Amino acid sequence: MTQVRAGDAIAVYGLLRSGESGFERFGLASAFAPLGPCVIPGLLYDLGAYPGLVISEGEVTGELFEVRDAGVMPALDAFEGYWPGDPQRSRYQRIQIPLIKPDRRAWVYVWRLDLDEARLIESGDWFRR
Repeated sequence: MTQVRAGDAIAVYGLLRSGESGFERFGLASAFAPLGPCVIPGLLYDLGAYPGLVISEGEVTGELFEVRDAGVMPALDAFEGYWPGDPQRSRYQRIQIPLIKPDRRAWVYVWRLDLDEARLIESGDWFRR
């Protein structure tokens, strides 16, 4: 299932976190309801102007939200370079995964391209890169 519905959880770790440019740009303060911090399984990479998460052993710091207005998702998908109808063109894939904390499933944007030029963010936190 690739359809995000109102009431679903979404975990963000980079430019969509509160205080970052994407959060303001897309009006996420009204589209999402904050549920608090979360820990996403994976490794976080610095891709220059933005991060990329790869599912792996490790912990990534994020923020968890409940989707109030799923109508914002097509704009977020385009911002993230995720094209549900054309996965080969996508930079990210949006999938539902179990979080480490809290114990629930959430939508997460996962990097799907090469990491040749990327630097691992050891802390797992985009704010502490």
